[in-house]
Amino acid sequence: MSEQQERDLTPRPNPILAQPATPQACAADLHTPSQQAVAAGAARTQFAEARMNAAGGRS
Repeated sequence: MSEQQERDLTPRPNPILAQPATPQACAADLHTPSQQAVAAGAARTQFAEARMNAAGGRS
């Protein structure tokens, strides 16, 4: 491999971690109550299906 083809291994800052945590950024990460309810329902369904699969398809 020639010098021109070698990978650049220079450390670079993580763009996500480099941004300051602002109230606006944190608020954007939060979900609305209805989104939280939908996510909780999906999590319950996934848990129930995992239990059924672990039991060999029996409930």
